[in-house]
Amino acid sequence: MSSAPADTARYFIKHFTDEDGLPQNSIKGIVPDKNGFLWLATENGLTRFDGNYFLNFGNENLPGLKSSRMARIYPNDTAISVENEVGEILTVSQSTVTHIGKELSGYQYQQYKDTKDDYYPVRGWPDDYGAHFAKIRPIVIPQTSDSYFSIYRDTISHVKQDKVDYRIVQPQLDVQRLFVSGGRLFYLNRDGIFIGWERDKAARITLAGELLTDPAFAKCKMDIFWNLAARQVFVYTDRACYVLQPEPEGRIRGSLVLRDFDLHQAYITSIYYDQRNSRVFLGSSTKGLYVCTRQQFTVHKSDVSGEEVFYAQAPFPGDAVVTGRGLVFSHSGKYTWLPLSFDSESALENYALARDKQGRYWGRGGFALICISPDFSRELYKFQLPYLIGPVYVDPQGTVWTAGKFPGLYYLKNADASQGLQYVPAGVKDVTFIKEGKIPGLMWVGTGKGLYRVHLSSGHTDTIKGLEEGSIRSIYIPRQREIWISTYNKGVFLYRNEKLTALPLDRKRYMSTTHCVTEDADGYCWLTTNKGLFRVSRQDVLDYADGKQRDLFYYYFGKDQGFNTNEFNGGCQPCAFKYDNGDISLPSLDGLVQFTPSAIRMEMPDKDIFVDWVEHNLKLTEPGEHFELPNNFKAFRLHVSSPYFGDPGNLYFYYCLEKDDQKEEQVWLPVSSDRTITLSTLPSGNYRIRVRKLKGFGRDQYIEKTITIRVEEAFYETGWFRLLALGVLICLGFVLYKMRIRRIQEQNRLLELKVFNRTEKLQETMTILQESDEMLRKQSLMHKHLLTAITHDIKTPLRFLLRVNNNGESSGRLQDEEIKMVTYESLYRMHYLVDNLIHYMRTSYQTGELTKEVIDLPWLIEEKMSIFKPVSDSKGIQLINRVPPGTRVVANKLLLAVVLHNLLDNAVKYTVRGSVEVSAEGGEDGLTIHVSDTGSGMPQTVRDWINHPENDGTGHSGSTGIGLVLIKELLTMINGRLQARPGDDGGTILSLQLRRND
Repeated sequence: MSSAPADTARYFIKHFTDEDGLPQNSIKGIVPDKNGFLWLATENGLTRFDGNYFLNFGNENLPGLKSSRMARIYPNDTAISVENEVGEILTVSQSTVTHIGKELSGYQYQQYKDTKDDYYPVRGWPDDYGAHFAKIRPIVIPQTSDSYFSIYRDTISHVKQDKVDYRIVQPQLDVQRLFVSGGRLFYLNRDGIFIGWERDKAARITLAGELLTDPAFAKCKMDIFWNLAARQVFVYTDRACYVLQPEPEGRIRGSLVLRDFDLHQAYITSIYYDQRNSRVFLGSSTKGLYVCTRQQFTVHKSDVSGEEVFYAQAPFPGDAVVTGRGLVFSHSGKYTWLPLSFDSESALENYALARDKQGRYWGRGGFALICISPDFSRELYKFQLPYLIGPVYVDPQGTVWTAGKFPGLYYLKNADASQGLQYVPAGVKDVTFIKEGKIPGLMWVGTGKGLYRVHLSSGHTDTIKGLEEGSIRSIYIPRQREIWISTYNKGVFLYRNEKLTALPLDRKRYMSTTHCVTEDADGYCWLTTNKGLFRVSRQDVLDYADGKQRDLFYYYFGKDQGFNTNEFNGGCQPCAFKYDNGDISLPSLDGLVQFTPSAIRMEMPDKDIFVDWVEHNLKLTEPGEHFELPNNFKAFRLHVSSPYFGDPGNLYFYYCLEKDDQKEEQVWLPVSSDRTITLSTLPSGNYRIRVRKLKGFGRDQYIEKTITIRVEEAFYETGWFRLLALGVLICLGFVLYKMRIRRIQEQNRLLELKVFNRTEKLQETMTILQESDEMLRKQSLMHKHLLTAITHDIKTPLRFLLRVNNNGESSGRLQDEEIKMVTYESLYRMHYLVDNLIHYMRTSYQTGELTKEVIDLPWLIEEKMSIFKPVSDSKGIQLINRVPPGTRVVANKLLLAVVLHNLLDNAVKYTVRGSVEVSAEGGEDGLTIHVSDTGSGMPQTVRDWINHPENDGTGHSGSTGIGLVLIKELLTMINGRLQARPGDDGGTILSLQLRRND
């Protein structure tokens, strides 16, 4: 898209070709629809234009269409009808192609049949085919749906309902100068005279308007351009185009719509004029589409390039403005250099200029405050300050104020230079703007870091919180307690009723650096920035600050409206100038921009929102307002549009996604620059896509489009699946319950087994401990017996031996032989007692199984009797061995020898002058050895203790010797049993039963 220079007859021209989205550069017709879209018939489809994007309808997106080559657009009262080269009729309604057929719904006589006797319906002018066919057959110009004018040579026939109503004869008729407007037939003669017919009566038509004064028209240099479908007629002269409009008085007015554009050079074949917005659309047969918009702003410049950068302005006599350099512009744009402008030493800087009540001008020059005469011819006063001066301001009372980098304000009361500068010790420094408020005694001061309110009587300074880091560019105070503040980096603020409100920025954030706020008589504020000019309703801003309005609509004006540059200038005081009649002059980087606010046309984005196309999983579907999507869809895209041919900066789309069953805070997101909304992978449910835009000033001025979407349920979200899942869950729960029970039972069994094993181990341990305890008990008892034995059987004999062998009296009474005998017997007993004890202890601590061997019992008994032979002989005891020779027994020889030794020892010990007899008898269960004596006999208690099978040597110890205890303990080791009974002739019989080991 290219742009013509802004000073070309004050029209801004956009040129669209196939490189900008136009499907093809040959345009056969242009017509608007009722919704505001523009339709272009091209040789590659029927194209809808919304001001920024082209939506083409051709055989690639219209199933059944045989050709995309459009031939003509027909007039129609209800819809748009377009015919292609093969005679297919495309019908447009609701801003989309709704029907493809073969017959026109209205104006059926306009359809070209191309037969030998057929007529040719013109499609407007120019029409090369029409000029050609006019020589060989009638041509038709439509009037209404059932009436038309048939022209052949010099005769014009009016046909109504297929019947000739009347005829008109016009000599030397040029058919390309005939046209119908308002249902009336007109003709433009070659001499520039308009003729109109009321039925068959001709009348000369009076011409009015700008066309009448066109020199080229007076010279009869003219062409007719007739947009038949749009019912518009134009006259083109030498690079100027006029629209013809019949008036009630019977005149035709020719109004200029375009200047300095060569229609022939651009091969223009179709024109459409948007009168409301002063915009002309030109369709070329080879060069695409031109959109020409009349610019509304005027830029004043001088002939010195260095002076085209403007800042502060002040009024000058003669309805003019003057700059600090002494350059004066009249309201019409003429400029004059004043005398002082040529004196570089006295010239003022551009950034500050104020006029006092005497007409004098105050400005700055470095460190000096300078006063210039009303005619800008000489310097009147100069006051030096200790720093560079910032703004210079004259309040309504005529007092001159100034300040600069260091704290404080300086002023000249009533601009009286004789009083000298006076000082206000205010806590402000780096001052950028000074403005007196509507409350007397208060001065508002903007600085590089914040806004302050100074009480002039005391110099006390209040800091406005919230603007500490803002670089103040300007202050505007229209009413009490209403202060508008523009900043260099934080946008615009409203300080109202002691409350600071930040105005929302525009979508492109151009307003973050706003230079100036100027109000017009219609209640709008104009805001200059480095990126263009904005207009906002003052009442909207107040409502926004009070919380009565959610959004602010800013109308944007860019370079295409007549500026030489979008960069306006600030950092000066005043930042704008307002004429007495309300006109506004704004400084820019390239000229002074001047305009009449009430005359500025604003093209509001107030058309409806449309869905152009919808794409689901990369497949185009029919656009609409409700869509069904599968559960597993990956991407859903829709393209929205709204016809708007103004600056794109005024058209913003936002959207939010809502779900029916959820109430959440609405989040409005901006639609991307290509106006496409993309969604992906939504959960099942019903949704609403709400697309909206602000259509203009006022509270909640929204236009909204709602598209409903239903995302189908997944199979696992359906009722039958849920029932099935419930059944499966129940079964699964039952199975899991059973498995759990089984597992618990198995764990219980394992636990029982572990408990059993541990109990068994504990029992074994207890048994071992009991055995150990029993063994310890036995050992303890044995130790007791040993102690008793040692005490009785060893210590007593030793004491006796000591007494016997003493040289005392006791020993003298005994014979030597007796002493020897007693000594021998005592030592003998002690020897064998110790020997038995040693054998017993060996067996007590022996581990493992005892060894067994075959023992010759008679021999073993004989061996033991030989031990007791000396004692038995001394006591007169006969030892008798009645064990049959050859008697053998299997046992542990050592243990059996200890048992027999102790049995014989007891028998010998308790027998005096008798006999001790040992016999043996065999049986099925084993061998029994009887040891009988003729002694004094064994006490009954001892016999009972011996005969009780459970006594193991621990149950009796009072009168039982160590020998019997040893025997009882050793019996279990040799698998024996001991029985005691009285003898027949006195004494005792001890029977040792040795059982066999099977």
